[in-house]
Amino acid sequence: MSRAASPKPAGGGGGKGPKMNRVRVVVRLRPLFVRGEDSANANAIQFDEAGKVLWVMPRDETDKKNRRQFDFDGLVGPNGTQKDAFLAVLPTLESILEGVNGCVMCYGQTGSGKTFTLSKHEPGKPDIDGVMPRAFTHLFEKISADSEHDYQMSAQYVQIYLEGLYDLLRPESDLALREEPGGQVYLTGADSRPVASMQDCMAILDEGLSNRATSKTLMNAESSRSHAMFILTLVRSGGPSMMTNTSQLFLVDLAGSERIKKSGVTNEGKDEAISINASLTTLGRCIQAMANKKGGIKPPFRESKLTRLLQTALSGGGRTSLIVCASMGDSDVQETNSSLEFAQQAMRVKVAEVRREKTDFSALVIHLQNQVDAFEDKGNLMQKEVYDKVRAQVVKAQAELHELRGLRTRVANLKKINGDLQAQEAQADVIKSKTKAKPAASKPKVEEALKKIKMMQQELDEANKERDAVTVMLPEIAAEYRELGGHAWHNGDTAKAQSYYEKALNAYTKCMGPEHPEVACSMGDLANVYCDQGKFDEAIGLYQQAYKIHTDAYGPDHVDTAGDLASLGLVQSVQGNHKEALPLLKDAYKIMETHLELDHPNLVQVQQFIERSSVALGVEPPAATSDEPASERSITTAGGSEA
Repeated sequence: MSRAASPKPAGGGGGKGPKMNRVRVVVRLRPLFVRGEDSANANAIQFDEAGKVLWVMPRDETDKKNRRQFDFDGLVGPNGTQKDAFLAVLPTLESILEGVNGCVMCYGQTGSGKTFTLSKHEPGKPDIDGVMPRAFTHLFEKISADSEHDYQMSAQYVQIYLEGLYDLLRPESDLALREEPGGQVYLTGADSRPVASMQDCMAILDEGLSNRATSKTLMNAESSRSHAMFILTLVRSGGPSMMTNTSQLFLVDLAGSERIKKSGVTNEGKDEAISINASLTTLGRCIQAMANKKGGIKPPFRESKLTRLLQTALSGGGRTSLIVCASMGDSDVQETNSSLEFAQQAMRVKVAEVRREKTDFSALVIHLQNQVDAFEDKGNLMQKEVYDKVRAQVVKAQAELHELRGLRTRVANLKKINGDLQAQEAQADVIKSKTKAKPAASKPKVEEALKKIKMMQQELDEANKERDAVTVMLPEIAAEYRELGGHAWHNGDTAKAQSYYEKALNAYTKCMGPEHPEVACSMGDLANVYCDQGKFDEAIGLYQQAYKIHTDAYGPDHVDTAGDLASLGLVQSVQGNHKEALPLLKDAYKIMETHLELDHPNLVQVQQFIERSSVALGVEPPAATSDEPASERSITTAGGSEA
């Protein structure tokens, strides 16, 4: 049994604390005559299988102390199947898949059918497979159906014989029990074998059963003389939660309690019976103490190897199911009542469920890296799409501009021809006035000239329309360049960002004029890139131009104007020119605080640089900004000149 992951209480939902699990008890009644009883051994058990109730009714009507009624979580009658017993404990078996420990124990007197119920297996007879073979098949079917997680499972098989711990897979091993600071008990020295299928588990089970201590008694031809425990350890990792769960399933076949006189054992068999009964008595005391927590009695787990080994299974935050195998014969009434009383006591045991999980940081890192790679791939694809789109538009615009230049040449030629024709028309009028006798000869020439002038005027109008259409597209092209510049800047490619921002600035200037606010914004973009490149003088020049454009367009107290002032102040502060920076920053803050919330990032950044420059100059940071009128501010460059 290896050490498990750090336990974490499983939330019960709604803020009610951890989920509490009660020991679930299922009673299985062994039919009469299995041990060869005669008809005189009358049936002393009556039961309601659907109602999960049974009554112990001794044949001797005067034996009132043994007349009892019991209610349990499940009841498998004498005609019940192995599958019925398996389904009754299935929720506990599946707990290992949820990161919660599970324990299924078979308890009862010798010969009551415990080993048959738990571990029976015969090739070719699947109907008589016990709980363990069915559990192995079910768990690996569940694991195979889960494509989101990775699973690793190992198995151990040990027995407790005469209070000694023995490995059923490697009998020569030296086993020991150890305890962690948190109280979790674990086994050391036992052979732990990896398993990847039901067949692997069955091979280990068969090997272990061949080494288990058994002997013949009057009550059972193959009586188990040891407590056997098959331990499955499951590690589940991966999945959306990125958690690693480590949980264990304990499948426990307890040796049968017996009366020495009735079982007929002697010598070594007598020692075995005494040891078995003593360990089962200690188990009963542990169950009683756990069921009655108000009594303040600490469960005596340390008094036997059995309870010590079961401590983690019973009190370690897992789910426990107890299969109590009981005989129905009148001669077994006392033992049957004892087993059923133990079962009812166990039903009062409650423990807080604990999930044994920890964060799988290696898987989490891989998952996050994959997300980052996918985001970068998407960003690169988007950037390429935008670049291709803009490139196509630029090529188209260049072709149209080339065509426009041709149209301008044609328009100039047409204007020249128009002027020549007008001159010819004027000359024709002079000739017409001088030679009134020959009007018919000049009239056709004049009409032809007027027709040509009209056609040239139409061509000129069409050329102007095409030129206007190309001019309208320039703002869109400028916006695309600006977007590309933003992508490049955020990716750290300042050279490419500078190229795109310069193209955007030129496009905005051509289509909107040099005094448009969009031109000022584009100047600010380019100045930011210059700052990253250490070209502070060029950046200051652009910030000053932007400030002038915004001031002329919006006035001195607009938030965009304040942004230009703040940028100038930040650049000066970064260069150590705190004397020039401080008044600019204070003026910017005074404007911005009337437009922005006090926790706005831009306002917070300006305040931080005001404090920085104030400390550098040895003055107390002002509680309020300067009262100097915005219209009278002067902007100082790194060299000391004013704009």
